[in-house]
Amino acid sequence: MSTRVTAAVRVWRSRSARTRADHAYAAYLGLLVALVAVVPLVRAAWLGLTGPQATLALTSGEAPGATVAIVAGLWGGALLCGPKRGPALRAPFLTHALASAELARADVFRGPVLRAGVVVATLTTASAAMVGLAVAASHGTGMLDVTVFVVAGALVGVIATILWLIGQVFPRAALPGAAAVVALGAATTATPGLRPFTPWGWAGLAFPAGDALSALAALVALSALATGLSATVPMLLDRLELTDLLAQSLRWDSATVRATGMDFGAAAAVYRTPPRVGRRLRAVRPHRWSAVVVLRSDAIGAVRTPGRLLLGVVAVAGAGVLGAFAVGASGQQWAWGAAAGVLLFAGLGPLTDGIRHAVAAAADLPLYGMSDERLLAGHALFPVSVSTAVLLVVAVVCAAATGSTVWPPVLGVLLLGLFGVLTRLATALQGPLPPALLAPMPTPMGDLGGAVRFAWALQGVLLAGLAGAATAMIVDVPGFALGTAVVLIGLCAHRWRHRH
Repeated sequence: MSTRVTAAVRVWRSRSARTRADHAYAAYLGLLVALVAVVPLVRAAWLGLTGPQATLALTSGEAPGATVAIVAGLWGGALLCGPKRGPALRAPFLTHALASAELARADVFRGPVLRAGVVVATLTTASAAMVGLAVAASHGTGMLDVTVFVVAGALVGVIATILWLIGQVFPRAALPGAAAVVALGAATTATPGLRPFTPWGWAGLAFPAGDALSALAALVALSALATGLSATVPMLLDRLELTDLLAQSLRWDSATVRATGMDFGAAAAVYRTPPRVGRRLRAVRPHRWSAVVVLRSDAIGAVRTPGRLLLGVVAVAGAGVLGAFAVGASGQQWAWGAAAGVLLFAGLGPLTDGIRHAVAAAADLPLYGMSDERLLAGHALFPVSVSTAVLLVVAVVCAAATGSTVWPPVLGVLLLGLFGVLTRLATALQGPLPPALLAPMPTPMGDLGGAVRFAWALQGVLLAGLAGAATAMIVDVPGFALGTAVVLIGLCAHRWRHRH
């Protein structure tokens, strides 16, 4: 940063100067989070990667292809994130003060981009290191192959950061660019002969236990690509528009305030795109059956945001694949099922706008000439029908592809879909944070009030994981699924009776 930018940032940060005790307390919190959350997660990931099924998958011939698909998906996702929240971001006041002054944008926003790049590269490097070490532990791969893959992972993170910035600078080209990257990545995954000629294919060639010369050539190619893209960063930063920077900064500031208050749903709603297509379609049309009126209005409302609806359906289909696999898995069923439950919870978000509207309308005077229960039942038809159709097709296809019996995965994913809708209903009825949870909870380990409030805010995700784990074990432990159903139905009924 230049001297003027550094001085301005120093003045801005001096508004909330922290004492030595504040830094010590922050370090204490970071250490506790690392010990309580990060270390168990890393250990669980390592145990999962070194398990029998993961070992079989990592040492199979499909592992490099999966790497190609993951890298292409990561880069496509980075392009898509740019128009919403790019790496070049500062606080709203700093953005206005510095970007509207006669300063080069490259000086003003270089720091945030570097910090974002360090975070992304650290995550990709750590992921590559865990996968590489797991392959080395199970396959006896040399450390040179692992090192090449780890360095390739770091370069993938650097390229992802620059693509993230490109998506911010060219928001209209982000969607077609991401679609092209994902499509070419899928083609490269299906056609191994394309891997030497595509950047995502180079990441696949660097996978351990492959040809050493091809891996080194791929690493050199990735290094050249990362270096070339890094040289364009100053030019990209200078093309950033003030209005776009301010809009992203204000949106991120608003989402951060809501997330700090444990209202993650409101924070995510800040980034929801307003409907732009299908505005001329009549969502409400008379019909002899009120359920058809509500179902049709929900369907048209979802179609008005086609991208969001498509992502939701894809997530539901992905949850169906994971759920079907979890039912037939020989080990770690609960983990695969929990992942399917969480993914389904995310995918049902675009399909359950009607349920959230029914819950909000039920807390006020009746507006639609029907009871609150009928209104809620009508709005539940759309997510139940769509998720059931998608999950049923996915379960049958998975059973046919693996040659296994059809009814266990079908039963598991259908129950998963039902639990997912119930979890969404319970979350919609959750209401504001109870004042009792704002009180401190002193323990010998410190105040656990923050942890309890965090768990309350993530209640939907936790319930979704529990429901997914229960459906994955439906054949072996049917009582687990029965108990989960009782909990979800009881929770929904209790909150419905005490709705405000």
